[in-house]
Amino acid sequence: MKTPLLTVIAIAGLDRSRAGRLLAALAAQTISSDIEAIIIDLASEGSAEIIPPDGVRTLILRRPGSDDWGAARADGVRQSQAPLVAFLEDHTVPTTRWAEEVVRAFAHGGEDCTAVCYAFTNGSPDTYFYRSVFMTEYGALAHPLPEGPAPTSTANNIAYRRDALLALGERMEALLEMDFFLQRFMGRDFRVLAAPTALLAHETNTGLRDLMVGHFEYARLFANRRLSHEGWSLPKRIVGTIAAPVLVPPLRLKRLIFALRGRPLMRDALAGLPIILLLYMCGALGEAWGLLRGGELSASRVIWLELTAPRAGK
Repeated sequence: MKTPLLTVIAIAGLDRSRAGRLLAALAAQTISSDIEAIIIDLASEGSAEIIPPDGVRTLILRRPGSDDWGAARADGVRQSQAPLVAFLEDHTVPTTRWAEEVVRAFAHGGEDCTAVCYAFTNGSPDTYFYRSVFMTEYGALAHPLPEGPAPTSTANNIAYRRDALLALGERMEALLEMDFFLQRFMGRDFRVLAAPTALLAHETNTGLRDLMVGHFEYARLFANRRLSHEGWSLPKRIVGTIAAPVLVPPLRLKRLIFALRGRPLMRDALAGLPIILLLYMCGALGEAWGLLRGGELSASRVIWLELTAPRAGK
């Protein structure tokens, strides 16, 4: 059996239809014969099996009840056979040329290209609410996306060179929990390019409450992991707690507007400002709370929101 060009890794939960749909989309890729899919299944014992479709080489790794996101992703990397590893969330739908364009972007970027970011489209209904949430979460990487260095990078939906991840050794599990810390640890060795033609539709949560909780809980976990990865002192934590609600929303908005300059998406961002700022503030408050409380924090709440909370597709 020939070595695949690309390994696609996704984590699945109780909603088996999501994994099935994603695998079907991978089987429909233009280079499906050059892809392998690895699904890390966190659903509890007794859950229905995930049945892979014909057309894509698939490995299912069962990790029932685990709440260690980084370990799950690292399991997939260790089991992968391809030189390129692409992470996808189970609530995304790639276009048929997505995998081909990811491989092409790495080839174009050369050996010093560590990672590739996809171009995102709104996979939820085309309403004001879902457009605004999409701009909040993926506006900077939304289609149309310029070629060249990515304006930002994202968590969970991003591709890396496998060797760069394996080089992290025993640190890989902890760093793969949140891509921010992985990329920060790589430092100057981290170079990420945009893949404007690698289109990926992302579905969002159906309810505003779930979104507000999700942004709060993710930022709280982020702040908690920042304390462990970066060893913040108590004075720095106090300053960060005070500063986060004041500085984070305007800084995030500034980065979004900067990334959208000259692109036809600015109108959606400006129209969605009430929801964008609301969710940015939820994240800022979660970050402040995580810095203030400290201590060990489970990722289970974030994983529930990621894998189980309802999401809307078109």
